[in-house]
Parts: sequence; C-alpha cells; structure tokens
Amino acid sequence: MSIFNSFPDLPGPGETAFCKINQTYCCGNVRYGNITTFTNSTKQHPKINVTKDLHHHRLSDENITMYVDVEDNLLKKITSVWYKQGFLEALSVAADPNVNRESQVLAITASYVLKVTNLFTTLRYFMQPHLKDIGPKIVSNYSRTRNWSSSSVKCIAWHPHTTKIALATADDNVRVYCSEVSFVSTLKCKAQGHVSSLSWRPYSASEIAVGCEQGVIVWTVDPNSMFTKPSSSNAVVLKRSGHSPVTDVSWSPNGDLLVSCSGADTSMLVWDVGMETAIPLRRVAGGGIVFARWSLNASKIFAATSSIIFRVWDTQQWTPERWCARGCRVVAACWGPKDMVLFAAKSEPIVYALSNSGIMNGAKTTKAQPVVDVTKVELPSGEAVGGPILDMSWDPTGSYLAVMYEETHLISVFCTTQMMMQLSVTPCCFISGIDNEVPTTMAFQQNFTEGACLSIAWSSGRIQHFPIIYTENY
Repeated sequence: MSIFNSFPDLPGPGETAFCKINQTYCCGNVRYGNITTFTNSTKQHPKINVTKDLHHHRLSDENITMYVDVEDNLLKKITSVWYKQGFLEALSVAADPNVNRESQVLAITASYVLKVTNLFTTLRYFMQPHLKDIGPKIVSNYSRTRNWSSSSVKCIAWHPHTTKIALATADDNVRVYCSEVSFVSTLKCKAQGHVSSLSWRPYSASEIAVGCEQGVIVWTVDPNSMFTKPSSSNAVVLKRSGHSPVTDVSWSPNGDLLVSCSGADTSMLVWDVGMETAIPLRRVAGGGIVFARWSLNASKIFAATSSIIFRVWDTQQWTPERWCARGCRVVAACWGPKDMVLFAAKSEPIVYALSNSGIMNGAKTTKAQPVVDVTKVELPSGEAVGGPILDMSWDPTGSYLAVMYEETHLISVFCTTQMMMQLSVTPCCFISGIDNEVPTTMAFQQNFTEGACLSIAWSSGRIQHFPIIYTENY
C-alpha cells in the first residue's frame, strides 16, 4: 500500500491549499481566498511575484553564433571567436573551408591540430567523465531546480535568523526581500553569471554568498542602507583555477567557513573569506563535487559527487568516510537533529537515512536505511504524485520533510519523528500549484517559531509561503 493513500484529499476544483493548522488542511478559492483567513503567522512575510517585467532574458548560450559578420577579415573572425568561445572554437573556424577561404595552409594545419586536440580530449573525458560538460551545462545537469536554465527563479535562500529571503532570478540578479523594509535590494555585478546557489552567513545580517559560473561572490549588504542596488564594491569575488562553474555554496552553521563545490572539480574548497584563501579537500575517486551540506552542529559535511560515491567528512580531523549510493548519484540530501542525514539517489523513489550510529564510528557494515518509499501513484482525483526525487528540504526542528519530484508536480510533506535513532515518517499534506504551475525550487524558513513554513517558487514566478502550524492556540 502506498504511503500517499493516507494523505488528506487534494483541494477541490478552483481551490488551493493555504496552510495546515493542527490536523486541519486549510483550503480556499484560488482567486479570492487568502491565507490571512486562517492565520496571521505569515502576515509580515514579503509578498513576492517574479514576473517577466522584473527581468529581461539575455540570449541563451545556445543562441550565440559561432561566426561573425562576413565583412570581417579572417584574422578578426578567428580572434573574435577565440575571445568569446575559446581556443577550440577558434580552431574550428580556422579549419572550416566555408569560412577560411583565404589560407589553405592555415586551414589544413588547424584541422590537424584540431584532430590531435580532439584525441586528447576524448582520452581525458574517458578518464574524467565529469568534465564532459562545460559551463552552465554542468550547473543545469546537477541543479536541484526544475528546468534551471529556463526557470524564472533559479534558487532561494532564507536567512538563518531574520525574516529575510533572497532569490536568484533568470537575469542572474539576486533580489533580497525583508519583512522590515518595503524596498527590494538587487545584487548584480559583471562577474555574476549563471547563478547556481545562495547561502546566507549565520550570525551576520548582511553577508550572502552567491555561487556562479566564475566562482563565489560574497556580498555585504548593509541592512540599514536605503540603496536598492549596492555597487560591486560591496562584493568580493573568490576564484580558483579549475573550480568553475560553482554548483553549490554553503556556510557553516557557525558562520566561520564557507564551502564551495564545482561539478568540474574533484576538490571541495573550504574558504576563509576574510583572508580570501581556500583549502582544497581532495579525493581522487568519484568525479566532481556536486554539492555539500553541513550538519546542524557543524561537525560533519555531506559531500555528493557526480558519480555514485558520496562522502561524510568529519570537520574536526577533516577525514572522510566513503559511501556508495545504489545505482546512481545522490541528487538531494539534508541534515536533521542528532546528526541524522536523509538523502535520495537519482531515478530512485526512495528516501534513505544515515544516523549518527553509522557515521564516523568505524562500523564498516553499517548501511543506509530506507525510511520512505515514494513510488509514483495516481490519486483518486487523477493527479499523479511521487516517483524519482528531485529535491528534499527538512525543517530546522526535524519535524517536517518536503519532497519534490522529477516527473510529478505535487510537493508532498511528511511528518518526521526520531525515536531511539529510528526515524518515523508519516503523511502530512500535499502542496499544489494554481492552474498549470509546477514547483521549481523550495526552502524551509529558518526562524519560523510557530511550526514550519515552506516557501515554494512556482514556474509562474509566484513565491508561496505555506505554514504548517501545530499549537494549542488554534
């Protein structure tokens, strides 16, 4: 029997779910309903709707033509392509007889050099398959955001201590919304392209790290400033050769260290931002490091690679314990209380758990335990739910787990309880979009005191705050 059969029924036609209070699934009319009818817990939350008029879409990388105007001479054509797209593309232009009609010797030489280069490139990709894709394609392959390359909201991040949320939008601007001020700060600089991830610095009201194609950009945004567009002087760009594009950034819970990952780099970098220096944590097997997650007490880091290998690092001795997922790479992971980590592998509808008893204790026979099966099913309403997992988010108290799927468009929220190092997972509720909306990314609010509040970015650009409240006051 599927666990989804025990969930509350979906809202009826023309209705949507606004929140869940105790055991009541609160729904209302799509057009006229309002969450304030049921609770004021999100009344001060910023109202966000990222529409097309807020940003302009630049030309995608696929639309960049390799050739320049025919009026340019050959040298200018080759130089222009080299500057824009690199040495190999410039060689292709020089070797193309349709473009290079002026120098047959150059065309023949370029074609032979290109063949030799392609041979070495093929050998390199055979030895290191994680390098096969470049630039934004790497981010797109490993992003937990649905349709990252075309999504209006690429990622979201709540501040750990205040009601402040940051969004990266399709134009690679990072917009900061705060409950205490009415204006929106927009962070943008020349180096900030193809944003992949965001992370607020704990115990700081003003610092946020942005992972992007060129590296990591750490912005300092004065919360008392009235400037809506801070200048690039407020940003520090952290780069390292071979460590791009950055696919994930994550501050430690103590706010002292910043970890960055790149799907093209087998090293995970631990940054001292004040000194602008990084120490690489390197292991040979597994390919590029896709993402990393700190445990709640900062004692461990879960690091997923582009292969089936993942590691749990001890941050005291900086030694890793190596694990292998079954079949495919890990696509999502999140830590909870008591050093328990939940993770899911690509193309699998299973959530696995590793507890403190099986991490860093030398027990080689310990295995990850499956805790919930979310195999795809069709509900009585005709909606499909479940299947391979795209992303997961666990609220800071470890009470609610939200799961988003690759193939279906309902978000399922589970109640989670830890008892004697065992995790109990029970149904809570579904969250659905309006009309044809599909969820693109999500995150739990970190400082919500009345329960849990899940923020979801929908494909329309709408940001929904969905509170789950359990209290005797209602």
